Amino acid sequence: MKFLIAGASGVTGYGATQVLEHAHLDVITLSRSSSGPSKGIHLQADLLDRESLMAHQDTLKTVTHVFYAALKPNDDALTEAQENGQMMENLVETLLHVGAPLERVIFLQGGKVYGAHLGVYKTPAREDDSRHFPPNLYFTQEDYARTLPQRGVQWTALRPDIVIGHSLGSAMNLGNLIGVYGSLCQQMGLAMQFPGPAQAYEVLVNICDAEVLGQAVLWSALEQKDGAYNVTNGDQFRWKHVWPALANWFGLEVGEPQPISLAQRLDRASSEMWQQLATDMGLAEKDITQLALGGFGDFIFHVQTDAVFDVTKARQAGFQHMTKRSDDTLIDHLNNMVKRELIPTQQP
Repeated sequence: MKFLIAGASGVTGYGATQVLEHAHLDVITLSRSSSGPSKGIHLQADLLDRESLMAHQDTLKTVTHVFYAALKPNDDALTEAQENGQMMENLVETLLHVGAPLERVIFLQGGKVYGAHLGVYKTPAREDDSRHFPPNLYFTQEDYARTLPQRGVQWTALRPDIVIGHSLGSAMNLGNLIGVYGSLCQQMGLAMQFPGPAQAYEVLVNICDAEVLGQAVLWSALEQKDGAYNVTNGDQFRWKHVWPALANWFGLEVGEPQPISLAQRLDRASSEMWQQLATDMGLAEKDITQLALGGFGDFIFHVQTDAVFDVTKARQAGFQHMTKRSDDTLIDHLNNMVKRELIPTQQP
């Protein structure tokens, strides 16, 4: 079994790489970056450019399994669906063209498949729920995947919600965003107020540890699981019950929910403050936008209806790793950021 991970530099790709390598599988990573998180071979390519993929045909012809976690966001839903559909198709068609013994494509979906980006969706979301009115990049990719079994390639769609794990330069890294926000509150001597409306503080949400998702990738491959599966930590929570523990980790008071734009106040207004803090504390990343982007938090922390997935299908199919407490996942992530010297341990 030889895995190719597309989009390996993101939160999900990095987490899957760690799990698969720990399981002693051969892993090849692929992204537009010149380096990847794997101990093995890394391929630099643009998934919209078939020629850049063909340049690696000798390596690609050995691939048996793909974990597809690449994403090219676009504010226009149609363009996003067309480009991301073409990217996944380019990769798979290139593998088949060069004669790779491809057995399974495991690809990443998320809350957007249920319409989470539209502000409200049926909850708890189930894998057989109706699609919303298109377009949607995940619909395009799944429709293509459904054509593969007739060509001898099986598919699995994994649907995590808000993946917490390590990455730099990712637009959707909520764990890092909490770490940056808390560190700046600590630096300025402020209460760590929840940066969203009071209603968002109350609703049910769920998240997924990147290690849990990585285990789901491994399980899908080893157990040959077909179709779509929701994957989360296995629990649900309200921010009002978890936020005090996060504030306490920083040694801060909680304060009250107070909706602000993190994109405005972190990405722009606080960039120089972060650069100075990183310099004074010897942190590894001085560019605040490489750690996290506030816009993702502006969406997540402003959701005012329950946003949770039903994970019964995966549990009934035998996936046994959805047993984490989400508050533990978030605290573990902050501790890991300290170990990586991404945030300070205490107020300077």
